[in-house]
Amino acid sequence: MNQALQAELAGFMAGEIGEVVVELAKAGEVISRDSIIKHLEVKLRDAGNVIYKGALKDALVLLRKGR
Repeated sequence: MNQALQAELAGFMAGEIGEVVVELAKAGEVISRDSIIKHLEVKLRDAGNVIYKGALKDALVLLRKGR
């Protein structure tokens, strides 16, 4: 994967994770790795776009492995 595409994917993943954190904070829920993963899993299940699903899967792998 070329560097520009990697940077775009990283930005997208950060945006998705950040959006979930804001949603959790607004709802007064605990912000933890597990709660973020649960919310991203819901987004993944509801997503219709294959590219979007791939990026969400990458974000989930990053959070689950911590790398």
